[in-house]
Amino acid sequence: MAGIQVDGANQKVVLDSDGDTYLEAATDDTVKVYVAGAQDFTITANTLTAESGSTIAAQALTATTVTASGILKTDDATEATSTTDGSLQTDGGLSVVKDTVLGDDLKLLSDSSVVAFGVDGDTTLTHTDGTGLTLNSTNKLCFNDASQFIQGSSGTVLSIGATDEIDLTATAVDLNGTLNVSGVATFQATPVFPDGSLALADLDIDGATDIGAAIVDADLFIVDDGAGGTNRKTTAARLKTYAGFDVSSITGATAITIEPAQTDELVLSDGGSLARTDFSNIMPVPAIFLARSSNQAIANNTATKVDWDTPVKQQGGTWDATNNRFTPGVAGYYMSQILMRWNDFIPESLQGGPQLYKNGSASNGYGHVQNFRSEQTTQSGSDVMQVQPVYLDADDYVEMFVFHNAGAEGPFGGGYNHWIITRMLGMST
Repeated sequence: MAGIQVDGANQKVVLDSDGDTYLEAATDDTVKVYVAGAQDFTITANTLTAESGSTIAAQALTATTVTASGILKTDDATEATSTTDGSLQTDGGLSVVKDTVLGDDLKLLSDSSVVAFGVDGDTTLTHTDGTGLTLNSTNKLCFNDASQFIQGSSGTVLSIGATDEIDLTATAVDLNGTLNVSGVATFQATPVFPDGSLALADLDIDGATDIGAAIVDADLFIVDDGAGGTNRKTTAARLKTYAGFDVSSITGATAITIEPAQTDELVLSDGGSLARTDFSNIMPVPAIFLARSSNQAIANNTATKVDWDTPVKQQGGTWDATNNRFTPGVAGYYMSQILMRWNDFIPESLQGGPQLYKNGSASNGYGHVQNFRSEQTTQSGSDVMQVQPVYLDADDYVEMFVFHNAGAEGPFGGGYNHWIITRMLGMST
């Protein structure tokens, strides 16, 4: 048979001489293409379908949709270096239901491109231009199982978690910042700290257990050798030699030729142990010695404060010259002693004397008149003395007043008086 034959009964158009290549339109709006007796393609409105085992080969294929029931394959081996030069190209997106297997590189060519994971894309890796990749939110990059991970747990905190341990293996690990160890830090080698970086208050060499005995010559101490930063050990015997003496070495061979200063120190046995104390602790200080060089008029029947001259001598305490008052600065019992003279105006039958004031109030009665000449109606140069102990806190103050009831103003004699206050030893409290 030669030429194209039309088989109207079977709705065929036969194309070859042996009758096995033809077009068939037995179904409405459908054309089937047979080659060598096998159906290769089916044509419907706007669609060309390659049957199983068939291939569409073309230099270019333009269609709205290409649907293949088999494999869509290209044998072209062109490498892809951009979005427009590979052997399989698409101007839109690529949707794949199942796994994608790539034999070589995967390139995401847009800045800020994202790889999303999960049905709802809850975990993403985003390209951060010029920096790297960013894992979104507080999601974790897990290893082995969910208990081992790296996580940005907040905007400022990076967390590394492991069930047992984190093993860092490197020649050096450089940590820039504060190291906060909440557990036990165990060193396999001797740690090295910069000179002066470990405060003395932070140095704790065990010390949890008391020695439980007296220190002996063989006991060891740690010292900074020559203040050069190198710690070395030394025996207690060497410390004793450095100190220069023990109890048997205190001979008193050298005499002190002047009165010791208040801050000079004494070495004594305090219950069997050597101890030191300032010399002021065994002296009657604080103390003050006051006098008045000129007469002071004293009104009748009125307690009048004595206006003293500059102190003759003072050791410790505070003298307020404006208010004529003394504050000891050290708590304890004090002895107040005053000697005063009335100048020829108090009759024998009347009296006058000193009165000690503490914190603005009288603390005792008056003294009494002494050393008078009974043949005179008024006493010439009558002297009065008063001695009184008083307890003072460190901030208490004392003043000296005088009183008489001679009937008229009279002089408190200048040059024949003094007031001395001293701390009483052995009665400090």
